[in-house]
Amino acid sequence: MDFFQNQDDARRRTRRLLVLFAASVAAIIVLLYLAAGFATGWKQGLLDWKLLGTVAALSAGTIGLGSGYKTLQLSAGGSALAQDLGGRALDPDTTHPDERRLLNIVEEMALASGLPVPAVWIMDDEEGINAFAAGHTPSDAVVGVTRGCMRALSRDELQGVIAHEFSHILNGDMRLNLRLIGVVHGLLVMAILGRILLRFAAEMRGGRSNSKEMDPRLALLLGGAVLLGLGYLGVFFGNLIKAAISRQREFLADASAVQFTRNPDSIGGALLKIGGYSYGSQLKSPKTEEASHMMFCNAMGNHLVAALSTHPPLEDRIKAILPHWDGTWPTVSLPDIAARSGRSLPATPPPGADAIGGTMARFAAVGGANRVTAAQAQTAIGRIGQPTHEEIAAAVALSEGIPADLQAVLRDSGGAQAGIFAVVLSDDPGARAREETVLSSLTDQHTIATASGIAGRIHGWHSAQLIAMIDLAMPALRGLTPAEYGRFSHILSQLIAADGQMDLFEFMLQKIVRRNLDLVFRRTTPPGIEVRRFHEVKAEAGEILGAFASLSGAPGSAAHQRSLKAAVQSLSASGIAFEPVPAPVALDRIDAALDRFDRAVPSVKKQLILACAAAVFSDGQVSSNEAELLRAVADTIGCPVPPYGISSAADRPAPLL
Repeated sequence: MDFFQNQDDARRRTRRLLVLFAASVAAIIVLLYLAAGFATGWKQGLLDWKLLGTVAALSAGTIGLGSGYKTLQLSAGGSALAQDLGGRALDPDTTHPDERRLLNIVEEMALASGLPVPAVWIMDDEEGINAFAAGHTPSDAVVGVTRGCMRALSRDELQGVIAHEFSHILNGDMRLNLRLIGVVHGLLVMAILGRILLRFAAEMRGGRSNSKEMDPRLALLLGGAVLLGLGYLGVFFGNLIKAAISRQREFLADASAVQFTRNPDSIGGALLKIGGYSYGSQLKSPKTEEASHMMFCNAMGNHLVAALSTHPPLEDRIKAILPHWDGTWPTVSLPDIAARSGRSLPATPPPGADAIGGTMARFAAVGGANRVTAAQAQTAIGRIGQPTHEEIAAAVALSEGIPADLQAVLRDSGGAQAGIFAVVLSDDPGARAREETVLSSLTDQHTIATASGIAGRIHGWHSAQLIAMIDLAMPALRGLTPAEYGRFSHILSQLIAADGQMDLFEFMLQKIVRRNLDLVFRRTTPPGIEVRRFHEVKAEAGEILGAFASLSGAPGSAAHQRSLKAAVQSLSASGIAFEPVPAPVALDRIDAALDRFDRAVPSVKKQLILACAAAVFSDGQVSSNEAELLRAVADTIGCPVPPYGISSAADRPAPLL
């Protein structure tokens, strides 16, 4: 299950969606033209170009406006859909046992995937077991879970469901699914207009002013009936499109969930409980049908026509995961809340170790190291978009290494801002004094005190844990108002510039914050595809690869040349002739280059990531500088790399600017 291949598949399914949509619109136009021709008696013959043009313009315009309206309504991302379905945004700082358990699982899966922690929504009125992921990009993604799903499933089963939804986030399904809602709504508009005409006709008084003319009331009734019939034909086409686009992706997401958790009984158990649960997976929301293809399981009940179902049969999904299933359904009861809360790994540190030290020992045991080997990093690059059970365990350890009271601070909007400022604060007394002067002029004393206190506690932490802090702060930062975010962004920029230089960690931090929050606050839009061939971005690739080579050694040194040569060989293996032009490293040019690659097709992104990795691995090991830059590059162009390695404070990179 290659991440980049899945992304390309999502793009192909988008083209398929447009073709199916165009065919559906054409069919509706033809049928409406035939109805109009019969109504007018074919006065101009069977092929009346004027009538056909009028019908086509009105039909396509109406459907297009309907689709455009719904697409605009969903432009806010996954939160707009979650709200439509009756969801409630979960407070990141909740202490309710079931909600805390759910948030812990989502946080672990996000950290293991290299993604920012998405917002979580609860559908309180839904007792059925179901869930969904929605958004244009991982930056504005939400994970929605029904009350029944949260309460009826064990921790392992809930983890399997969340892993399934993260597969949809990682494989590029979410954006397509939101577009699909807009398309189907456009096809439904005819039915809506038909109902309006029928209601209007029912309220009119009958009678004709001229016996040779049709009764206006009858004309409205006939017109409304035709539009209603065509509208429901559009619904039929829409359901066919949803089924054609969605069904196979569910099998892929199920398989990914098994890979993530290495436990077929997790997602398999959740599917079995749906079959034995009195509420099943059905939802009550009136908006369920338009979002049915996004759900974990069939939310509409059994279809009379199997081809219209947005999900494969439940039995088929279970047998694919649990081939020895005997066909019996379990009896489902709600277990005790206390028995289902907590984490999958023990939170208590080993004897004789403090909380942070003990957690770091366990993190090292599941793959961490003070010095990252090329083999470790290559494995992480090869698993982009495919987190494993070991990485989930590492994410648990990373999260547990952040004390509970500090996590509580990061889940508050003010504390999250202070936490980000704390990560930037320098250990050098002179630089710290300048930074605190900037903070004093731009924010309040409480924020300054909180940031200084956090900075003292995280002194000496490795970069992997600092990145985890940033990811954990994201849900609270999304809760800022646009004005508050503007102020926060300005303070962060001024704070980074306070010491007159920017190191790679600061560069990475700023890119992560900008990428994951600018979209939420409408400062940017989801990037479109502009680059389809690597040769279109050779200059930008040179800037990025030059930065990696500069970390290996001074320009012209043997290490510098070896790094560039490895990158060139990687691109040559893909049939790309590339000769880097030596140039001084400039972070502003790297920033622009990354933005350009963010608009490239997945295959071009893959070629860049592989070339960067080759440059990094050329000496057989990966420094903290290289690990940070590699992860920043991948994250910025939409290729989340699982966390790997530990960087100590002493290994923090030297300033580039």
